[in-house]
Amino acid sequence: MNYENLEMIIEENILKFLLDDEFRKDIEEAKAYFDRSIGEEGTNDKMMIDFNSWLIYDYIMKDGNTFIEKYHERMKGQLSQKESELIQRKINSYLSIYEIKELNEDRGLLRDIFTKIDVFVNLEKFHKAQCKDLILGRMIEIKNRSKFVGNSIYIPAIFKNAIEKHILLKYEEYKGKNRYATWQEFLKKNSLLLQKYVDVITDVTKETDDKDEYNVLQSIYLIDDLKTIKEILQKHKEIQLDFEDDGSYYFKFFDKEGILAEIVLEKNRIELECNSEKDRIKVKKIIESILGDLAKHYKDEVVGLEDIL
Repeated sequence: MNYENLEMIIEENILKFLLDDEFRKDIEEAKAYFDRSIGEEGTNDKMMIDFNSWLIYDYIMKDGNTFIEKYHERMKGQLSQKESELIQRKINSYLSIYEIKELNEDRGLLRDIFTKIDVFVNLEKFHKAQCKDLILGRMIEIKNRSKFVGNSIYIPAIFKNAIEKHILLKYEEYKGKNRYATWQEFLKKNSLLLQKYVDVITDVTKETDDKDEYNVLQSIYLIDDLKTIKEILQKHKEIQLDFEDDGSYYFKFFDKEGILAEIVLEKNRIELECNSEKDRIKVKKIIESILGDLAKHYKDEVVGLEDIL
């Protein structure tokens, strides 16, 4: 049996394994986290790296294991050496972004833009790709040959600087809390961060040539009393707390027509993000009326696609 067929069988068996009632609550919690992290716009039929792949390889259960680790632990007595070896390689894999450095027919020299590791890969699926273009994917090595497993996505070279800038900032934040962190560990634990930004890029390259369509109108206020402001926002009938992450709070501002704005409340600032000037004027007026002197307007700006990424 070749590795491609074995790979499909293993993934099918893991998905069957997850149907057990034992994992129902874990999967419900995973789906809720996935939806919060990616956002509604990222969970539709345009999603490229799907929920199942993330659930199997990257979601960490309360016991500290991923689902593929749990499957390997339970089933290792029934697996062949080849199956066990392939599963272990998948366990160690992570989603990353690779730059095409050289092309020779269907073979390409790729460099992980974060770890700087070089690999040679068959690129027949990406026959239109050129040097400097990027590919998002999960890489494993089999018999001294590297290959992508699961879905992989082409990314135009123009987005490299924006991606590197943003992900490096997130990595430095992560290292500040995890002194001995490595890029591999960070990427393994933050695959949805990559997916979220690449999902925006996919929308841009497939649906429009007008990047201004993705501009966000942002207003920033400076604050001193986060706790009081959080309480005030939560009491407002049109404002709903979406989720919180490491001391930051993410709200959505609704009216009868839908979402007017997203609000990010951090240690010393509030950011309002709107898609139109009309919405921004309305939201600013309400925020200033309910917060009064607790928030001081700092600036209004238009955030372009590269800044969003």
